[in-house]
Amino acid sequence: MINQMKNWSAGYTLIELIISIVIIGTIAGTMSLFLSSGSTMFNQLQSRKTIILDNTTGIENFSQETRLIYDLMSPAAKSIQFTTTTDTLVVIKYEINSDGTFTRKLDSGNKNLVAQNVDYNNSYFNYYDVDDNIGAPVRRIRLSLLFSWSNDSSRYTVDISPYTFR
Repeated sequence: MINQMKNWSAGYTLIELIISIVIIGTIAGTMSLFLSSGSTMFNQLQSRKTIILDNTTGIENFSQETRLIYDLMSPAAKSIQFTTTTDTLVVIKYEINSDGTFTRKLDSGNKNLVAQNVDYNNSYFNYYDVDDNIGAPVRRIRLSLLFSWSNDSSRYTVDISPYTFR
């Protein structure tokens, strides 16, 4: 009789086993959702950081170069063309292109990539007069670029007052 009771109480019932499996499965599923959302967020931040760092250098070069404008030749909403106050007068053109690039061109040479992943429809140049109204005579230039990738975006805006415009 004692041997029969030991055999009966030695194992788990099928219901106890199923309940244990369901509880462990629920905990594992919840943990995997939590971990996957964290890794997704990390990947998005890394992507954003990479794009911003890749494009910042080119835009800083643009900013330094436009401070040396000697003659503003053709201001437009999607491009700017000018000569600088350096030793040789070189025509420089920066342009926001419909293919999602921001480029720089010297005289009649090839275009050089300054930035990429640029949202063409939401990026622009503005030109302000001495009273901060849009128009001529130009005293300040604003470049506003919207970088877009995946489901994320970031705006970069820089105001430049060329030395010769003051």
